[in-house]
Amino acid sequence: MTEFELISILKETSDGIAQDFEFFLTGTFALIIVSYTVGERLGRAARIAITGLYLAMVALLLVRYQGQTTQALFITSALREMKSNYPTLDIVVLMWSRRFIFVAGTLVAVYSLFKPVVISGKKEDDKHGT
Repeated sequence: MTEFELISILKETSDGIAQDFEFFLTGTFALIIVSYTVGERLGRAARIAITGLYLAMVALLLVRYQGQTTQALFITSALREMKSNYPTLDIVVLMWSRRFIFVAGTLVAVYSLFKPVVISGKKEDDKHGT
């Protein structure tokens, strides 16, 4: 492949990574907002179903993210071997920082969805004098 083709593929890969990450952030913040808006009115079964769907989405995005970052690492190393002058970011640092955000964001979103259940359980215990 030529340098131009590799750079084009790297650009497409970077765009895909950014779009998936933006989708993750949008879904995560939507889940957090819904959990605080709906609050305790959302039943336990609905919370479990929503959590299952959300975790499936996160798993799918993580698999896609892993494939895209592997491709980006391969292309970056190929460009370095060609002694290309194309500036490449340190993909490994970006990779781990985004993974951290994936994990932390997922934990916060799931916690926020079940937090009202924990709070309502405490309120019921207080009413019964325990």
